[in-house]
Amino acid sequence: MRIIEHAAHAPGHAALLIEERRVLVAGDMLSDVFVPMFDDTDDPMEDYLVGLGLLEGVADDVDVLIPGHGSVARADEVRARIKLDRAYVEDLRDARFSSDPRVESPKPGWEWASAIHEGQARSLARGSEREGTPD
Repeated sequence: MRIIEHAAHAPGHAALLIEERRVLVAGDMLSDVFVPMFDDTDDPMEDYLVGLGLLEGVADDVDVLIPGHGSVARADEVRARIKLDRAYVEDLRDARFSSDPRVESPKPGWEWASAIHEGQARSLARGSEREGTPD
């Protein structure tokens, strides 16, 4: 088993790659029901992008992805989830509208999860106002 430690989602967060089974246990990343969630680090979005890069680096070695929340994904879906998470983080970082389906049209029963995005967007807007940068 290989431990892939990174600061995405939280300092000291990690994914586990069970190499002989080609299984990636992603922790609280690559969910199909939750958008990426950030911790209070110096640069949470950059930390998240670095973590996604590390997971992308093993994506070709993965047949099954197990996220902490949501459904299991098969090999062809792993890169799609990485791409979706990266687009969400970049949209939020660059203050662009996010058309992420987890926000715009959540899966039935997960509608409440869009509040995660709303809270993060408000928090980032307040941070930009304090720093004197435009939203």
